[in-house]
Amino acid sequence: MDNLPVEYLIKAKAPKSALPFKIIMILACILAAITVPTMMMFGFMLTILLIVFTVFLFRHYNFEYEYSLMEGELTIDRITSQSTRKRCGVYDISKATLIAKPDSQDALRLSYQKLRNADYTSNMEENKDQAVVIYTYDESNELVRIFIEPNEAMLDAIKKSVPKTAYKVEENA
Repeated sequence: MDNLPVEYLIKAKAPKSALPFKIIMILACILAAITVPTMMMFGFMLTILLIVFTVFLFRHYNFEYEYSLMEGELTIDRITSQSTRKRCGVYDISKATLIAKPDSQDALRLSYQKLRNADYTSNMEENKDQAVVIYTYDESNELVRIFIEPNEAMLDAIKKSVPKTAYKVEENA
């Protein structure tokens, strides 16, 4: 029973820094379409090219994360536009040093360490209370700080996979 995989899919929102790019690309498409009558073929080709880039930009920011935990190994994939899957990282949860809420005292104490950060959260304000920070090792055996938003089943599986001293997520939260 312990080696059954636990998976969770979370829809992510594009970061705030993506909004200017989206607006600029839409405005560029409109301006290029306006130039078609005066620039003929060049204006038409420019419009088509900008539309293709705009579609790719919007598809790039339409993504979700899939958390998969099996035998003490947390695998995180990024799924773009429900079609393209990219492996973000593989983390050894069985060697975790801390699993807690990001605003807990234990997490705040370790937040000043210079570690590689990996944020796999949804970027939505209403899900901030579900976020968990994990200090663990990646496949290159380097200590990393990862942020995820697991559901209860994923948290239970993580709790079973980690040392008892590392799991600090409050049960009543």
